[in-house]
Amino acid sequence: MSTTAAAELRHQFVEVDGARLHYVIAGSGPLMLFVHGFPQHWYAFRHQIAEFAKDYTVVAVDLRGVNLSSRPKNLRDNGVWVAADDMKCLVQHLGFSTCILVGHDWGTAVGYSFALHHREMLDRLVVMSGSHPATFDRELHYNESQIAGGKHWLRLRRPDSATKLAANDFEALKRTFAEHPFFTKEDLETYLAAWRQPGAIEGMVAWYHAEGWGPTEGLSPAHGNYVHEVSPQTITVPTLVIYGDRDKFLANQNYDGLDKYVSDLTIRRIEGGSHWILDEHPTLTNRYIREFMDRTQSQDQAAQ
Repeated sequence: MSTTAAAELRHQFVEVDGARLHYVIAGSGPLMLFVHGFPQHWYAFRHQIAEFAKDYTVVAVDLRGVNLSSRPKNLRDNGVWVAADDMKCLVQHLGFSTCILVGHDWGTAVGYSFALHHREMLDRLVVMSGSHPATFDRELHYNESQIAGGKHWLRLRRPDSATKLAANDFEALKRTFAEHPFFTKEDLETYLAAWRQPGAIEGMVAWYHAEGWGPTEGLSPAHGNYVHEVSPQTITVPTLVIYGDRDKFLANQNYDGLDKYVSDLTIRRIEGGSHWILDEHPTLTNRYIREFMDRTQSQDQAAQ
C-alpha cells in the first residue's frame, strides 16, 4: 500500500444489531465496500484500498468473529444472512444509501446475499473466488471435482476445528499461505496477529458451524445454497466475477451457467490463478474492477 493511502487509513468501529464491527476507511466519493473471506480479514484488500481510495470512499470490514470485530455468543448470530444485514447497517451508518460491494471467498457469499436481500442498496457487485448459491449447491451435489475440493469445509465444521487450527501457533493456516510465494513475511505476521486475538479462531469457524457448507458426508446431505430463504435467486445488479482457474477449493464449473442467475454479468478468468487472486494478481484484479466500473458507469450515463 502506498505511503499516502496508508496515512489516510482510519480504523473505526460500529455497533450493529448486538455486534461491534471493526473497519478501515479511506478516500472520498461513492462508497466501495470490501468484504473478506476465510482466514483473512480487512487486510486482504490492501491493494484495492490503495487503488480505489483515489476516487471512492473505500471501506474494508472485519466480519463478526474476525480480527478486531466482536465474537457472537450464539451460533445463530453468524453466517451469510447475518453478515448481509450487517453490511446494510454499516452502509447506513456511513451515511450512504447505496454501495459497490466487492467480496472475496466468504465476501462473495455475503455479496450475493446482499444483492438478493437489499437490491435497492447495491449499485454494482464484484465477486472473486466465490460461487453463486445455486451453482455452488449444484456442484457440491454432482461435480466430483468440487466434492473433493470441498472436503475441507467438512473438517472446519468439526467440533474440534478451532483447536486443530490453533495448534502449534496456527501451523495449519500458516501452511496454507506458505505454499504461495506471493504472500510475504509481513502478510503472514499480519494474519498471525489477527488469529492470535482471543477467540478469533473460534469466531471464524463458527461461520462454518452455522452455515453447514460441504459435500455429502454419511447421512448428512450436501449443502451449498446459502441463500435458501430467497426465491428466485436472480441477481439483477451489474455484476463482475473474477476467478482463478486453478482454485483448488472451487471447481471452474461453478461459473458454468451463471448467466442464468445473473442477468448483467461480466466474467474475468485468470489463467493459472489460485484462490488467492487478490494477493497473487493485485494489479490485474484492480484493472478488471476499474474497467468494469468505467464501462457500466458509461452505460448508465448513456441511458440517462
